[in-house]
Amino acid sequence: MKSIYTCLFLLVGIGVACAQSGIKLSGTVLDPEDNPVIGANVYLRETLQGTITNFNGQYEISGIKPGAYSLVVSMVGYRSDSLKLIAEQEDLTRDLRLAESDVTLQEIAIVADRITERTSVSNVAFTKSELETSQGLTEDPIRTLASLPGIGRAGDLFSPSQIYVRGGAPEENLFLMDNNTIHFPWYFGGQKSIFNTETVETIELLTGGFPATYGNHMSSVLNVSTRDGDFRRYQGNASMGFYNASALIEGPIVNDKASWMVAGRRTYLDLFLNESASFPVPSLGDVTYKLSYQVNPKNNLSLSGLTSEESIDFIAANPEPGFPNKIQTGGNNHFQSLQWKSQLHEKWYHKISLTNAFNHSRAAIGENIYLDIDAWQLGARNDLSYFINHRHKIKTGLEWRYGTFNFSGNFPLDPQETDPNDTTLTLREIDITEKGEAIRSAYVLYDGNPLKKIGLNAGLRFDQNPDPGYVDVSPRLAINYQLSDNQKLRFSTGIYHQFPTEAIEDLRSGRAIHYILGLEHRINHAISGWVEAYWKDYRNLVHYDEQLNYSNAGFGSARGVELFLRKTQGKLTGWVSYALSKSERKAPLMTSVNDFEFDQRHILNIVMIYRIHRDLSKWHIPALVQVNFRYANGTPYTPVVGAFNTGNGWVPEKGPVFSERDPAYQNLTLRIEWRFKAGKSVRGTSFMEAWNVYNYKNLLGRSYQYGTQYPNNVFEQPYYMTPFLMGGGIKFEFGIRS
Repeated sequence: MKSIYTCLFLLVGIGVACAQSGIKLSGTVLDPEDNPVIGANVYLRETLQGTITNFNGQYEISGIKPGAYSLVVSMVGYRSDSLKLIAEQEDLTRDLRLAESDVTLQEIAIVADRITERTSVSNVAFTKSELETSQGLTEDPIRTLASLPGIGRAGDLFSPSQIYVRGGAPEENLFLMDNNTIHFPWYFGGQKSIFNTETVETIELLTGGFPATYGNHMSSVLNVSTRDGDFRRYQGNASMGFYNASALIEGPIVNDKASWMVAGRRTYLDLFLNESASFPVPSLGDVTYKLSYQVNPKNNLSLSGLTSEESIDFIAANPEPGFPNKIQTGGNNHFQSLQWKSQLHEKWYHKISLTNAFNHSRAAIGENIYLDIDAWQLGARNDLSYFINHRHKIKTGLEWRYGTFNFSGNFPLDPQETDPNDTTLTLREIDITEKGEAIRSAYVLYDGNPLKKIGLNAGLRFDQNPDPGYVDVSPRLAINYQLSDNQKLRFSTGIYHQFPTEAIEDLRSGRAIHYILGLEHRINHAISGWVEAYWKDYRNLVHYDEQLNYSNAGFGSARGVELFLRKTQGKLTGWVSYALSKSERKAPLMTSVNDFEFDQRHILNIVMIYRIHRDLSKWHIPALVQVNFRYANGTPYTPVVGAFNTGNGWVPEKGPVFSERDPAYQNLTLRIEWRFKAGKSVRGTSFMEAWNVYNYKNLLGRSYQYGTQYPNNVFEQPYYMTPFLMGGGIKFEFGIRS
């Protein structure tokens, strides 16, 4: 692996697109009784930059350019308010108070499109500017989520971005793009997500207890909301990064009526190193786009989508320990979503979504893994919301999907067998062909405040698996109680089902029951946090034995306590998260309950961002310094304690299942940003980022060699994650007012 690090060091000064420069506007939105207004829409009329208020009524808009603006605040059941402001060089704070009134489409749409309903638990949202400073050298916004409590991942700079939420498996997470399901949004089996931060408005994550609006997944819901293109001016940016180069352009089709946005990315190392590299060089590219049309004040039409392509072609004669002797992958992913949002009446909001998705993936990795996937799916979703007033909402919806799915491949029978070059492993072959309806779903829920201090979200969801013909019924309940102006008690429970991916007759859906109890506390306008305890009871999980007899005999549980403290205003912002948890299951091939492979007992994250305000002419003075620290217990593994020779080769002898744990993971990342002018209408941002500052040796895995010269005939050889590494990048923004 030394050659890859040598090559990467030569690329110092090149990195992913950097954080958007500009001024930050923040404040609090209150109702006539000085209570915080949760979920209010706050935006700048001139640029349509905006966000929604959190449970403290707080908002934050970053990346504002100097100039004069109108700040607009709206919320269902309240009269919209606006105020004039002038942004110069310093950050601004503006508090607002709303009066009760009727509703409009824009106000309804922002509330009805959120996955975090008024009464939600375990929810966190990040804006585009927060994602840009925390996404890391690989330019993946999903990596920001790893700094939240209860979120596990492999940890390395080049390891998979897939997340493990509260002890659950990666496939238990539901991913949405503009509220529509997007299947397996990853490159290279999960190494990097397909989401482009430049096109993101917000990312919302519900780590448990999510309402009946969404289902057929057992752990979490993540929604990536894309932003509209600028309705009033043409602008764009271009960047050169450690991982890829990218560009974006946007502007109006008709001023204040229709807009467009197109963003593209592509890796570039393969253009120079593909033939001579001694390590796998990924090649990927994607285009994300959105068209928005405000038909009239009560109707909005949008078309958003992405298309991507990836490939790796690498063969090694003498691979390093734990590294496959070949990696040959290729594939493409296409997703389109057409949405019509309509205010049928002053209190009725209607949204129809049509989606089309196609994915083709192929991979041959080492001697053990081969797969070929062709999947196509057409979906339709209809959501209807009735806002009785600003305190009560009824929501209902239908969802239907139709498609084809062809999957063939082979994998180690035991998922814990990770040596990609071991030819002695027992493999299982999979060959699935399906065509027809994939799901029929319906839901209904109430969300509101039946009493002044009590918030309630109660719903019922139905998911029909059309081929077997059974229906999963999933009741959900969430309650918030306002203890004081600064404290809120929250509780949630519900049943969460998920269809099995195996095409085996008589298999039923897996089931998880969530129990969550938490306390939110607002220390002041800038600092807030929560502590939350949870328990997930898993039943009916897919299980198989060594003869590949499938059943729903799997079960388990996940439980833990999480703390989250966040500061959103001032020169110093950031968050601290900690999770203490335990996850255990009776997994495939197991006869009893053991620690789950994604179990991490302790996870600590500290993210600190210090912004330095100075004139852009002083380009040599940093504008931002960020420190990101992560500590996580190692996950369990099954040790190899010996080996014996059958005459045809060595066979390992394993110890007790998951009886050992990898060493703890720790990493410190330092990021420094500079901002500068490059002309009257061009501004720039550059950054340097140091990964693994104190060069800690984090274990990535281990390989085994067998022979009589070793104790017990086995020699364990560890291999490690990325050492200290520096990267950087530069980004130019065009079309900015002077």
